[in-house]
Amino acid sequence: MRSMRARMLAAFFLIILLNSILLILSLLFGYSNSRKHWNDHVEHESRKLVMEFLTAMMDQEGILDATSSAEILKASRSYKIESAQIFLFSPGGDLLQSWSNPFQNRQDPEQADISKAEPLILGGQLKGSVQIVPLSFGSVNHNSIFITRIVKLFSLGLILSGSLSLLLAYRISAAFTKEAGSTARSLIKLARGSRLEQFSNSPTKELAKINEAAGSLQKMLIADESRRNLWSASIAHDLRTPLTAMKTQFSAYRDGALELTPEGWDKIMSELTVLESLTRDFLILGELDSAGKELSVKKETSDALRRKVLEALLDLAASRDISLKWTSTLDILFCDLSLISRALEALIKNAIQNMNSGGTVEIMATGTAESPCFKVINPGHIPEEHLPHLFDPLYKTDKSRKKEGSGLGLTISRRIAEFHRGSLVVENLEEQRVCFTMSLNLG
Repeated sequence: MRSMRARMLAAFFLIILLNSILLILSLLFGYSNSRKHWNDHVEHESRKLVMEFLTAMMDQEGILDATSSAEILKASRSYKIESAQIFLFSPGGDLLQSWSNPFQNRQDPEQADISKAEPLILGGQLKGSVQIVPLSFGSVNHNSIFITRIVKLFSLGLILSGSLSLLLAYRISAAFTKEAGSTARSLIKLARGSRLEQFSNSPTKELAKINEAAGSLQKMLIADESRRNLWSASIAHDLRTPLTAMKTQFSAYRDGALELTPEGWDKIMSELTVLESLTRDFLILGELDSAGKELSVKKETSDALRRKVLEALLDLAASRDISLKWTSTLDILFCDLSLISRALEALIKNAIQNMNSGGTVEIMATGTAESPCFKVINPGHIPEEHLPHLFDPLYKTDKSRKKEGSGLGLTISRRIAEFHRGSLVVENLEEQRVCFTMSLNLG
């Protein structure tokens, strides 16, 4: 597995290489176009100048011969500067004179060829022929020197820029990998159980986000572990109480100190029911906290939810002489029916257990199908100091009072609301009433 630094250096090297290739291709393309333009221009101008000069120098009656051609070449120095070679031929095609440009560096000059010569005609009479070999861009000494120096400077520039870029890349990657390495080591320690890691702010935006997320994760783990430790103590206490009571009763029955009566059996069954409720609710809470749990959201009718919730609580409400009133402005809603019915059952059951006989629990369903809102209202009042902790697991507002159920109902209800991307809050209303509001958000 390659390190981050190796990958970054490889990426920098590829970028530098690609940039160098593009620069070289651009240079070659520019050189090719410039050379072609220069050659075309020089060829046109040299032919034009030489032919104009020859035409001006020639006598209307004369023709090109050895004497006149020598005089013409001697007098036409300024016109020959853009030509590499000039060959003068007689009207009969014999080579009279030749000239080579001293500034050219060609090692293989062209040979005289009458077939490449242009006729020199004045007054309708052939005076002779001239073969003009124009200078090419690369055949001029100072052009060759210029190109050689440009290539050397360009190569040196590429080497220096590449070296400096790689050095800079190494320094940048070293700083970046140092930051990343520090974050990685802290994350490894966090995974191994350490909760004292320092995820410092980083100048690198991505690493800063990772450090921020890791810091938040550490705080969540600390809070979660603290909550679980509290749960463990509370669970041990809540399990020990019914188990101790049953152990005492069974010992008394075994030793003959107590007679096994129907009332005794009822007491034992009551303690077993508490144990069963605790076990079931802890399993539900663990399932809601597991990463693999998924919602089973379906289109449900409000009436189906009402029947499922109220049918499970009618006997309990009747035993307390409490009536349940359900009102709804919704015909349909989207939710996980099993979870939402469980949450509402817990809220209504909590209301029944914490109110006086003869009252009414109101359940109202409002909002929209994708974002329904449920309110459970009952007579009563919750002291303000208890409101922030009411959804904590196993929290008791009155520690001297024997708790009915597991003490996890409100915690489970909030988890279910949050699982639906919603919320569950509680408030005291006027006229001594308590209202639990559960809002879902599946839009």
